[in-house]
Amino acid sequence: MAESFQDKTEQPTEKRLQDARKKGQVAQSPELASSFVIIFLTLFLYYAMSRGFDRMFAVYSRYIRSSNIEITVESIQGMLFFAASQWLVMVLPAFVLVIVLGLFSSFIQTGFLWSFEAMTPKLDAINPFKGIRRLFSQRSFFEALKSIFKIGILGYVVYSVIMKELPAILSLSGQDTASILDFVGRTGFGLSLKLGVAFLFLAGLDYLRQRWQQKKEIMMTRQEIKEEYKEREGSPLVRSRMRSIQRDMARRRMIEDVKKADLVLANPTSLAIAIMYVAKEMPAPKIVAKGGGFVAERIKQVARSHGVMVIENKTAARALFYAVKVGDYIPEKFYVIVAELLAQVYKQRNRVVL
Repeated sequence: MAESFQDKTEQPTEKRLQDARKKGQVAQSPELASSFVIIFLTLFLYYAMSRGFDRMFAVYSRYIRSSNIEITVESIQGMLFFAASQWLVMVLPAFVLVIVLGLFSSFIQTGFLWSFEAMTPKLDAINPFKGIRRLFSQRSFFEALKSIFKIGILGYVVYSVIMKELPAILSLSGQDTASILDFVGRTGFGLSLKLGVAFLFLAGLDYLRQRWQQKKEIMMTRQEIKEEYKEREGSPLVRSRMRSIQRDMARRRMIEDVKKADLVLANPTSLAIAIMYVAKEMPAPKIVAKGGGFVAERIKQVARSHGVMVIENKTAARALFYAVKVGDYIPEKFYVIVAELLAQVYKQRNRVVL
């Protein structure tokens, strides 16, 4: 079956990728931030908060013992302010850690990205018909599967931990409060870490799927690639016109250089080559202009009007015309013939070659 002209079969160009990035269309898994928060916040709470509780209760004890507290409105307000300040010192780093982890997880997935277009409110977002269509889209289907998978992981991890610790759980009724709290803390710490690692694995899979989906969405048709090329390079008519203007400008500069040439070597019918040589400044004679047909006639006309000698030599003219570009020095194999021609010019002008 022939491929449809509008099928998105072509890889996105660099411009298409950059435009998508400017719009905020990048692969990003929100589960990565969640897994980082679970893992690192669990570690922080386990190692830092436990010490923070000990420190807080120690400070409370010293505060109460060292103060002759009278039950008044002012004393109660002072105790509440003191407690709030201690809680703030202990909890604030956790909030900062959550913010830093969220930014870090976004950075490692997309790099530094700030898209105003992605933050611009869109009327399509409040269109109920398009909202219903999004509910039954492929992306929504995958998101639903991902949510079910996350619930399944959560249930499996909780079930495995409970079954593993079931003997210890059944024996808690005969233990004191400190032992129960210690068991709950250790079990919660292990459960939280396992959930974080499981979500991290899920985030990796989701990120790969997001990249595949995002690349699929920005694939291009052949027509889009052609339109982008036209937009970047301009239409063929405009490019042709620009090349024509550039050729005219180069031809004008070349004709101007004919005025400074020492001689013009011509094929009697169709070719002309302008040669210039400045002793002690140039390693060899240089071709400053050449052309055929109308351009050749123009070169000879300018040369004669400015006193530049025109010498006709069909063999040398054809050889130099096809062997040397404008602006290049003549090759060594042409030194003899060009030297003879220059000597002829200098002799006629009564000049001496240094």
